[in-house]
Amino acid sequence: MGSVLRRLLFFFQRNQFDRDLEGELRSHEEMKAQALADADGMSGDEARAAARRRVGNPLRLREQSREPWVFATIEAFAQDVRHALRLMRRDPAFTFTALATIALGIGLNTAIFSVAYGVLWRPLPYPDPDRLVMISSAQQSETGVRTFSTWAPVSYEGLRPHVTALDHLAAYAPIDARLTGRGEPMQVPALDVSPNFFATLGVTPARGRAFLTGAAAPDDDGGAIVSDRLWRTSLRADPAIVGQSITVDGLPRTVVGVLPPAFSFRPVIRIGALPEVDIFLLNRWPGDTGTSAFLFLLGRMKSGMTQARAEAELTALVNDSSIAPAGALAMEGARASNVRTLAFTVGLQEYGTESVRTLLLILLGAVSFVLLIACVNVANLQMARLTARRGELSVRMALGAGRRRIVRQLLTEAVVLSVVGASLGVMLAQVAISFTLPLVPQSVLPRLGGIVIDARVMAFCLGLSLVSTLLVGLVPALRVGGATFGEGLALNAGATRTTGDRQGERLRTLLVAAQIAMTLVLLIGAGLLIHSFVRLTSVSPGFESSGGDGVVQTVRVTLPEDLYDGPDRMHAFARGVLDRIQYLPGVTSASVINSAPFGMMFIQGSFEIEGQPKPTLAAGTPKIDAGYFKTMGIPLLAGREFTARDTADAPNVAIVSERIVREYFPGGAGAALGRRVRVGIMSADGEWMTVVGVVADIRQQGLDQDVKPMIYAPFQQDRSGFIRFVSFVARTATPGSVVEGIRTEIRRAAPDLPIASAATMDEAVAASVAAPRFRTLLLVLLATTATLIATCGIYGLMAYAVAQRRREIGVRMALGADRRDVLRLVLTRALRIVVVGLVVGLAGAAGVTRVLQRFLFGVTPTDPIAFTIVTLLLLAVGLMAAWLPARRATRIDPCAALRAE
Repeated sequence: MGSVLRRLLFFFQRNQFDRDLEGELRSHEEMKAQALADADGMSGDEARAAARRRVGNPLRLREQSREPWVFATIEAFAQDVRHALRLMRRDPAFTFTALATIALGIGLNTAIFSVAYGVLWRPLPYPDPDRLVMISSAQQSETGVRTFSTWAPVSYEGLRPHVTALDHLAAYAPIDARLTGRGEPMQVPALDVSPNFFATLGVTPARGRAFLTGAAAPDDDGGAIVSDRLWRTSLRADPAIVGQSITVDGLPRTVVGVLPPAFSFRPVIRIGALPEVDIFLLNRWPGDTGTSAFLFLLGRMKSGMTQARAEAELTALVNDSSIAPAGALAMEGARASNVRTLAFTVGLQEYGTESVRTLLLILLGAVSFVLLIACVNVANLQMARLTARRGELSVRMALGAGRRRIVRQLLTEAVVLSVVGASLGVMLAQVAISFTLPLVPQSVLPRLGGIVIDARVMAFCLGLSLVSTLLVGLVPALRVGGATFGEGLALNAGATRTTGDRQGERLRTLLVAAQIAMTLVLLIGAGLLIHSFVRLTSVSPGFESSGGDGVVQTVRVTLPEDLYDGPDRMHAFARGVLDRIQYLPGVTSASVINSAPFGMMFIQGSFEIEGQPKPTLAAGTPKIDAGYFKTMGIPLLAGREFTARDTADAPNVAIVSERIVREYFPGGAGAALGRRVRVGIMSADGEWMTVVGVVADIRQQGLDQDVKPMIYAPFQQDRSGFIRFVSFVARTATPGSVVEGIRTEIRRAAPDLPIASAATMDEAVAASVAAPRFRTLLLVLLATTATLIATCGIYGLMAYAVAQRRREIGVRMALGADRRDVLRLVLTRALRIVVVGLVVGLAGAAGVTRVLQRFLFGVTPTDPIAFTIVTLLLLAVGLMAAWLPARRATRIDPCAALRAE
């Protein structure tokens, strides 16, 4: 303890101690000199010189005197850090290059890890989120396994009292709610939920309470819980909102609670993710809703329960017909005797992020490549500088510094570089996240609000710093053990400039080749995605979204049941608004459809052709009005379009797409005219419709989706509730003014009806490729960064090689070599390095790019076009990087080079 206190006292009074020690040494030396002068009769200068020799090196004496007073390890580390900082200040070009490279590598890794952690691994804002599971079903038959996400209310009610593996089993159904009475009518993302929904999540509202459960649940009928976002915006943060009434879908709902600001719930359905929910409405679905399956089941497993045990119990229950009746398990779920039904669970967090998990893991792998390339580049720079410092290090070793001391100094320099580079990298990541996240659509990346740089991300960054320290400092440090240092080099340090370090040069060459190989893998990955994206965007959707006669503008509304309680009122609304839209300025044609292409809504079902076996394919069944094909620019191949005469009182008619003709009418489009078809959601049990026309195929759900068979029916002849979803389409040269015109006409027909969405078809098509565009841009960014770093590596290596071989080149030129020979000499060496890297990279890319297979459209993971173009591109970049040092070599003056040596 006394030793520690003594060292601490010295630490705070070191200046005073050093002055005292220096005074004592000087006094001792003067006393010794005086003694020598008195004893031997020396002069004053001779006595002081002799005394200095006998006392010894004052610097070494001071060091020896300080040892009992200092923390030796800390003191040595501090000295090494100061020395490293001086070296960085002395060589600004090296410092800037190394820090920029490390900052880029660590910054990109930190930014991508922040995104991946925030989306995939940050715990959900609920207690014990790992116990929350979504429950789906699967039907296993001889033809395979089909999975379903939705359940019928009768199945939910059957399961709930019997399941013992769960503490809670809740149900919800996404809906579009209409909020009125609070200014402009709004369509708000909402959920119908069971009473125990919030108990299952374990969430308590910040204001008010959750829905009542058990026997008290009926007291909350007509209740609503709102999000903090809705409360702050549309409800103006009214502190007395609990107990007040809001109007949702035309009905008064009593607000019983406001959720905490951190709460968010974003339902995921099979065709995509929905926005975060703002209104939760209590619902208990009556048992007479039939076997329609539209509920999602959410469960909280009991503590200690495993998903396997829960799935075993649920599977046993769903195969009990008294609990889950046949046909009530899923939309398509009629249970046959040869079909076994399975229930399975997926963690709520995994369920919501499944669509982006693979992409984020691939990006993490890609940025790891970038960091590795950056570290290799800096290690190479360190190697080059180590060779230049051979003289300095040899002097230090000649003065008594051991190899361990030199290695420690080199590792300390790597630590300083990595720490400073990591700090810059964190700032770079923060800037990148701040600027790019607002540009990312929520449909591409969920949970954007959870992406921040926090303690966990900083811990990850610290780990990266450690890794980069080892990669950057270990190779040069190990080289010290194999290099020849010592007094001879100390006395002739300049010899290193001419003899070079062949072993170190081979190692640097190997590192640059490795950079080339890793860069090629990244570039080929980016090239595959670019080629795939080009193929995707070149696909024709089958309709003409824009052209010489204008663009197609769509405006979607959802007709609420309280205002439109039957098909006749829906028909009248659509017809009335459409009649006025057609006369808006700039509109050349207009129509109506209940499921516009590239939208969230796509209704399909079984169909049957009279006189033919029942097809196994499902067909899209949109309902359209007259003029739809003309407005959308879909070619009519045979027959006629629908007209105003195809009303509910007229004979049922249909128009089929080209794919149906191709597969079921060998005689062509003409053979389909006059035949009869019928469609149905569960089975083809609708009324027969006579085919009056054939139109070209379109890609209804996206450019990357297969062409679906389509059976169009007149909007005015449909009696189902699916015509509640109305999209007005209009072709116009002035889309902005037409949108306002359509809004005005809708308000005139229904003042409380909100607009669900408005977009041109060009915007809809662009939105459908937002995800592939996003991942392509990211990988291109990473590959470009890697290429820049690798280019710097090639340039640095060749520039250093030219400097080292300056005398040799001078001798060659003195003996007759011309500039072309020198140029060829340098470029040939660069070419060998690049080719070695490319060969290794091609072999690696052939295996690594297979992970991109699910993201490719129309190209294979070994696409020869991408492989060829990228390889030639990197070869050209490598030679260009070597060109400048080669040009510099041709300008060496032979006489000057020889005189300098």
